[in-house]
Amino acid sequence: MNEIVVAFEPKSGARARRAASAKTRVPRRYPARIARQVALAFALRRRVESGEFDDFASMARALGFTRARITQLMDLLLIAPEVLEEIIFLELFAGAQPVSERALREALCRSVDWQEQRRVWEGLKAGFDASHGPRSAVILRPAP
Repeated sequence: MNEIVVAFEPKSGARARRAASAKTRVPRRYPARIARQVALAFALRRRVESGEFDDFASMARALGFTRARITQLMDLLLIAPEVLEEIIFLELFAGAQPVSERALREALCRSVDWQEQRRVWEGLKAGFDASHGPRSAVILRPAP
């Protein structure tokens, strides 16, 4: 009769410490998708302003975007500067995206009044409170 011996290692040392730290680890936060899209809009506008592209249409063709998509991204730059700053510093837990770019554009870009945009943004922020667990958002403000 054949005998098979399987040795099992007890959890000790580094493996045990990794397992223990995984249980107590705070979930990691990532820049929100909308924050990355606002950053992209700033970067694209900077490329046109620097003369790399003649206009947004030529940039769209060169980068493989549609002109409509470039317009959508540029519309994000019409949002009040204080709101844009908060959006850029918005961090979320993995899988959490409480507001889409489209919803943000529809809510904020329908008015060019920055006071109105700030009021609407405050209402949107109230919808993703950080106290509701790892799928909620965290608003970070830059240090003064």
